[in-house]
Amino acid sequence: MLKFLFSNPNIEKILLFLFVNEKGYGSQIQNILKIALTPIQNALMRLEKGEIVTSYFEGNKKMFRLNYSHPLCEELENLLKKAYTLLSPQEKKYYCLIHKPRLSFQNELIRNKANQQKLLSFWNRLTKVKSLDLTVRNKQVKIQNKKTGRAQIEVSFPSENQLIFFEKGYWHENNLPKTSFSNYFRWSLDLNSSLITLEHLRQGLQNPTFLFHLTLQHSKSLISLDAHLSHQDTYLGALNWSSKDINFDWRIIGPDQNQFLNYHYV
Repeated sequence: MLKFLFSNPNIEKILLFLFVNEKGYGSQIQNILKIALTPIQNALMRLEKGEIVTSYFEGNKKMFRLNYSHPLCEELENLLKKAYTLLSPQEKKYYCLIHKPRLSFQNELIRNKANQQKLLSFWNRLTKVKSLDLTVRNKQVKIQNKKTGRAQIEVSFPSENQLIFFEKGYWHENNLPKTSFSNYFRWSLDLNSSLITLEHLRQGLQNPTFLFHLTLQHSKSLISLDAHLSHQDTYLGALNWSSKDINFDWRIIGPDQNQFLNYHYV
């Protein structure tokens, strides 16, 4: 869509990737976009030379992100957001679809059994959640704001493979409680499909709002199986856990949405 403006389709895809994910490194971008590494590297060098993107190191990885000090960054972000919301569902999924390597039937059975054990480990940790620290960053035209909230969580178990979080807490200002909030979420475990499903119950148990299908990415992390499309909004999610906590990052992009959310469960 933007290739005629940027005169290079790789530039368009890289900028959309960085807009959706905030940052990335060369081989990571290559794996997601399925483009040869050399054109990716050349395009990143061109963008950095033009000060459209900046780079820094995380360990030994050279990371790239949009240059937020560029005088036209706000206009570029709005353009990328508009371009992303106009993509077809299939094109949106292109930026986040999980591709598992194909294995033999026997090895696939072994992998599925291992994945089931890892999901059970996560499910066991989920049942122990007691509290939540929530951070929401909104990026709108000429506005960037951040709010934090804290909540206590009651966990109920309507069935063996389902649990419900009732979150009740306060949005904070200057570290002091200000406005109350509450939420109901339903988690469902499907071992046969190696999936965890998350739904919002704002309209009741019988009318859930689907949010994510989460599948294993690594031994202690889950990622949304694809981009969930709700009306014109796109939801992406990634989660990691340990014996101490669970961190769940959301990304919501839409005509009136540009949000980053972090749910820190303890």
